[in-house]
Amino acid sequence: MESSENQAKKLAATYARWLRNPEEALFGSKGRGVVLQMYDAVKRAKSKDEIMGILDLSKYEMSKATFNDMTRFINELRSKISQMPDNEAVSFTVEVFRYFQISLATKMEDMKRGLWG
Repeated sequence: MESSENQAKKLAATYARWLRNPEEALFGSKGRGVVLQMYDAVKRAKSKDEIMGILDLSKYEMSKATFNDMTRFINELRSKISQMPDNEAVSFTVEVFRYFQISLATKMEDMKRGLWG
């Protein structure tokens, strides 16, 4: 069985790859996009119910394209944590968001260098 860390990395990298506007997802129009806002909230969460509330995309401001891309990511994350106990779900979600930020930042750098279309 794959480790929790490897599952988190794989989930984050897969959905970062498909996100069309990583800059908006990370920084939005006011410096803190949906990903950073969710990460801050997830770090303070104590239960799976809190996590599920945080993952409600309707609370956050973003473009339609980013909303659609984030919906795919969030649905997969919810599916993964739905069968986990609270403490495992919280730590897994925090880990996924850490790796997701790294993957998005890497994609942004690659795009600036012309390595990504």
